[in-house]
Amino acid sequence: MPGENQLVFWKEEMNLKPIVFIDTEIEPKSGKILDIGGIKGVGSSFYSNSMVDFAKFLYGSEYVCGHNIFNHDLKYIRNALIYAGLDDANIIDTLFLSPLLFPAKPYHKLLKDDKLQTEDTNNPLNDSIKAKDLFFDEIAAFQQADAGLRQIIYQLLRDQKEFFSFFHFLGYQADKINLEKVIREKFHSQICENSDLAKIIVDYPIELSYCLALINTDNG
Repeated sequence: MPGENQLVFWKEEMNLKPIVFIDTEIEPKSGKILDIGGIKGVGSSFYSNSMVDFAKFLYGSEYVCGHNIFNHDLKYIRNALIYAGLDDANIIDTLFLSPLLFPAKPYHKLLKDDKLQTEDTNNPLNDSIKAKDLFFDEIAAFQQADAGLRQIIYQLLRDQKEFFSFFHFLGYQADKINLEKVIREKFHSQICENSDLAKIIVDYPIELSYCLALINTDNG
């Protein structure tokens, strides 16, 4: 984990871009929204089941972030996002980032499968706060990764909907490279020389990224 002062600096720097962290509680059978929680990067919070008030709370944000937001929250709150002028391209999901950035040691403090761990499992405001903490820890983990791995991950994932908004938020870019060559050089003797890496890069970029992140831990 990064030093406290370093992490505070990253948070202050990232907060220059308006971001809101959200979570929802949904009635499973009916799909009714029971509660919505949210907290902005600047600290103001929201806790209600009013979609109108939620849309007003979102207004002015450039990014929206949640844990499992793509597969869960988004279908329930999309209209509010549209009303607030939030683009799908600026949605960040911490669920997909976690195994990529914490491959050696699962993020037990906050995560269990696809759920955030909080003292009150039915409190979406608590979960949105935890999502915020997790997101900034993910930023720290990415910043601390070696430059070569960051470049590989970026080239593999920059066009994937689950990841490109994360790079955009960070303002991270990397020069185009011969990706297959760079991967083989970095992971020499760690991946099969006869593997059809070029095909894997094209067909399974997300899976390959997770595998390389895990291999890079050098943890048996």
